[in-house]
Amino acid sequence: MRSKTLSLILLAAAASAFAAKPTSVNVTAVIHDTDASGTPLLLRSDDYNGSGQATYSPANVPSYIFSDGRYFLRLYGQSVRTLNITPNDPINGSQPMAPPPGYYWQNVELAVGCYDQNLNVVPFQNILTSSGNCKMIVDFGYNGTEYKIVMGPTASLPVPGPAAGLVTVTCNTVNGGQCVNWTIAPNLTAASNPPNVSNLYVYTGNHRTPLALVGQYHQTFRIDVTNP
Repeated sequence: MRSKTLSLILLAAAASAFAAKPTSVNVTAVIHDTDASGTPLLLRSDDYNGSGQATYSPANVPSYIFSDGRYFLRLYGQSVRTLNITPNDPINGSQPMAPPPGYYWQNVELAVGCYDQNLNVVPFQNILTSSGNCKMIVDFGYNGTEYKIVMGPTASLPVPGPAAGLVTVTCNTVNGGQCVNWTIAPNLTAASNPPNVSNLYVYTGNHRTPLALVGQYHQTFRIDVTNP
């Protein structure tokens, strides 16, 4: 009897673990190279098709909304698709040197999440109008060193540092009570955070080790995300 009871407990635990397994929704991203006025953006696409923007779909790279509602684009594990990253446009003359602009794919991960006033994640699907309290990170590797660009609420920064700009996620289309199309861009109206300013960090060892602040640099971008 004890053996049967134990077996039932183990089966129930396994079923519970399976049910709780995180799931994600594949989405397609379009990363633009210029803003509405035609000015080149600092974070751009690889212009894969020569059209001034490029599509990143799950067919070629992981592009998805995770189970907690954050968006991820991951380019590592391949070398065909890249992001055109400009990490070194300083906000003033006192900022140190940073990696140069270039087409990056090594260790590249872009992630965007939105938060309520208590820094609880607000899932992308639940943003039916817009949220201006969002965070974007861009990890990339240069000459064997990994860096992280961060914009977002001060309390969400990976280590203490100066205030960075916020990110706005705008819902463009609602279907069945959930948003299915979004635009990601800098928040230009937040009074407490400098617009178009990112903090650049460097990993002091491997990916799991602490970060150190390099300096502050301008960052501009425009990204459209669609489900599917």
